[in-house]
Amino acid sequence: MSGDRTRWGVRAGVRWCAVLIGSVAVFLGATATLLVTRERASGLINIATDPPKATVFIDGRRIGQTPLVVELTAGTHHVVIRKEGYRPIEREIFTDPSEPEANYDFALEPAIPSEISGDRQERIRQLKRLVEEALRRGDYVAPENANALYYLNQLRRLAPDDPFVSEMRERIRHILRQQAETSRRRRHLS
Repeated sequence: MSGDRTRWGVRAGVRWCAVLIGSVAVFLGATATLLVTRERASGLINIATDPPKATVFIDGRRIGQTPLVVELTAGTHHVVIRKEGYRPIEREIFTDPSEPEANYDFALEPAIPSEISGDRQERIRQLKRLVEEALRRGDYVAPENANALYYLNQLRRLAPDDPFVSEMRERIRHILRQQAETSRRRRHLS
């Protein structure tokens, strides 16, 4: 009988060791998975503005001034960008841990009060200046809310009969046609 007890004790010890080794393996596997998952639970976001030195708030917290790089947890985040003299920008951005970095470039739009000391003519002059500046930069139809066509549309609401509006729209149309034709020719030649 003592031989049976010894064999039973050895078997129990072997089973206990197997359970212990299996538990350690599961624990190490779970730890490795957790570490890999934690590494991928965030992503780097590059935020730049034109002009720079705008203040960035993410999810209600002040982060810093542009340009900046910030690590964010995976998911959607609410971003607010502010700079004196410019309209604030509010966007939802998504951090994808599978992407190494995401770049966000924002063009700040100058703040144009709806009433500038009640002087409609001054607002029209400012919009014309913004149209011309956007044309010089080559911002014909982009970036959003800070391009020549956007300012022309605002100007058209204020002064629908101003010849400047139709002249500039035609100029933009001509430039875009030329760019499209040049691009088409280059692809055709290559």
